[in-house]
Amino acid sequence: MEVEQPNQEQDGDAAEVVFAAESVVAGMEVPLQALRELLLWPVLYAEEARTLGLRWPKGLLLYGPPGTGKTSLVHAMARECKAHFTSLSGASVHRAYAGESERILREAFANAASEAATGRPAIIFIDEVDTICPPRDSRRQQETRLVAQLLTLMDGIVSSRGSSSNPSRVVVVAATNRVNAIDPALRRPGRFDREIAVAPPSIQGRYEILCLHSRKLPLDKSVDLHAVAAMCNGYVGADIQALCREAAMSALQNSLQCKGEEHLKSVGMEDWQEAHRKVGPSIVRGAAAEIPQVSWEDIGGLHEVKKRLQQAVEWPIKHADAFTRLGLRPSRGVLLHGPPGCCKTTLAKAAAHAAQATLLSLSGAELYSMYVGEGEALLRDTFRRARLSAPSIIFFDEADAIAARRGVGEGGGARGSSENDTSVGEKLLSTLLTEIDGLELAQGVLVLAATNRPQAIDAALMRPGRFDSVLYVPPPDFESRLEVLHVHTRHMQLSDDVDLEEVAENTECFTGAELAGLCREAAIAALRESLEADTVCKRHFSSARNGIQPTLTPLQIAGYANFRTKRLT
Repeated sequence: MEVEQPNQEQDGDAAEVVFAAESVVAGMEVPLQALRELLLWPVLYAEEARTLGLRWPKGLLLYGPPGTGKTSLVHAMARECKAHFTSLSGASVHRAYAGESERILREAFANAASEAATGRPAIIFIDEVDTICPPRDSRRQQETRLVAQLLTLMDGIVSSRGSSSNPSRVVVVAATNRVNAIDPALRRPGRFDREIAVAPPSIQGRYEILCLHSRKLPLDKSVDLHAVAAMCNGYVGADIQALCREAAMSALQNSLQCKGEEHLKSVGMEDWQEAHRKVGPSIVRGAAAEIPQVSWEDIGGLHEVKKRLQQAVEWPIKHADAFTRLGLRPSRGVLLHGPPGCCKTTLAKAAAHAAQATLLSLSGAELYSMYVGEGEALLRDTFRRARLSAPSIIFFDEADAIAARRGVGEGGGARGSSENDTSVGEKLLSTLLTEIDGLELAQGVLVLAATNRPQAIDAALMRPGRFDSVLYVPPPDFESRLEVLHVHTRHMQLSDDVDLEEVAENTECFTGAELAGLCREAAIAALRESLEADTVCKRHFSSARNGIQPTLTPLQIAGYANFRTKRLT
């Protein structure tokens, strides 16, 4: 199979059109500058390099999540530099017969060297380099030979000091999504001299990519691309390109419903919102990730807890400049504790929605696996996704199952042995502690946990720097119960004889979940009388109240509050 050589510029007598990489890629200033230094500087500053005795780098490794534009960037720079371009990949290199794969590599480097000898820059681009050069501790002989061959070829690239007579030379650029899956011998100076992370774009980068891909779309005057970029948290370039396509498709569908091409409309803000519902960030695919559609108004009462959560979650994201100005470090973790049914999970969702942060949820059932190390790998991968899709929240429901106190013989693993269960739990806890400590260098990532048993959580997690805030979520008092009842009856038609204050008085010790169940049972009681019913009356609430008893007692509530009192003292 011949080596692919796309995007080669044709020489001719016609006036040349200057091509700039920014016309096809956007939001990638750092890797773009690194490629220009690798390809253009040897031509532009050959005399200066010769004076300084500078040896130009031989290779550049681009790494980052799929869809960030690594391959597109290299193709664009090859066109800008009018370079001879050779593309290699696992599919084009791997062959069934021994020696064939090595021959393809040798021919690619030989052809590039021949082009460079004519004064034309030559780029050898290795896409998904981890499939060609995995670590050589594997038992596959072919992969070991391929790695050895590539090392030899890269060492054979001439890296002479700058020469004004012939500054062009061969450079090797590689791209990968798994930078740690490459043989370490390639990642030393003299081979891949520089490694550049191609991360998901910032909000400004997303805006630039949106402008690039929507430049041919007929945008309505109401469209604010800055607002669209702000709601595309965690999107990579490929996601934004798909978003633009879906927005155009939405506008087309709306136009076809108007039965005529003369009604072809421009792409409006509602089309972008519809596209946003269809296209999510690809980084968090395969994980339980979402931006929940739950607001603070959907939770009755708990005003103090809401305020503290806003300070811990929203403020560092929406008022980052103020934190920087005062030298404040955002919280790394918040623990919500209290009785079951008191909206701890709903509070986490509302906080993520208010901050427009991606919520990644994990539970003990997902982390405890029958395979050794699988839970720890899932934990590390979740933190990696969270860092890439920041601002984000990692939510651990029933955190006592994941971070149980060490040495108590509890684990909940799948092997049935108490010793093994404890070992699995301790490994998970150790991984969790390490990942939370690693968030010191990350921005916009918060760990949020909920539990009914805070006393069962290991003390190492409860110190400042990990769970900086420990918030008690109590059962609702009278005022809070009244607010909860208003929330859950806002879509009901209530009879004039319904007094929600009286209902709140008669539901002492009820949790938020039980109050929601009370309202639902009252509506069902109305339907039992007549399927044509459209009003819920007092007798329906009375009937529902008689059938529901609170699961909490005043003594149990005092026990839950006791943990908070001990921490404060």
